[in-house]
Amino acid sequence: MLQKGEPMTKKLNLTHSALRAMLLLSLAASALAQSANGTIRGQVLDPSGALIPRAQITVSNTAGFTRTVKSGPTGTFMMPNLAPGIYSVSVDATGFTPSLQGGIQVASDKIARENIKLGISVNEVIEVFATVGGSRTGKPLNSL
Repeated sequence: MLQKGEPMTKKLNLTHSALRAMLLLSLAASALAQSANGTIRGQVLDPSGALIPRAQITVSNTAGFTRTVKSGPTGTFMMPNLAPGIYSVSVDATGFTPSLQGGIQVASDKIARENIKLGISVNEVIEVFATVGGSRTGKPLNSL
């Protein structure tokens, strides 16, 4: 509040100073909110397009950086805070063939979206039993 005899310009200068300080603080907060790093986000899918939960995702680059996460219960994953550059993403899940995707461009303050489809892995064990003299031996043929 102005005292008797104080000029009105003093009050305006204080108001302008306060507004400038608030503007500078808001610009600084805005600059801090931006990141120099990027993110890879995606989904792990089976051949039919269904999501695969708890798949292991490994992100790496040629500089030797490697980080591993698991996809969530809905098959989605996110790898934040990656320095800009080119990355590879490998995905492995039980019952599926592993996948490797390279050439993924990560840019500052951007999200690279990658949906990765895995094929079905077929691992069957077939046991053959031999019959000796009309009775089954109970041992696989290769152990006779």
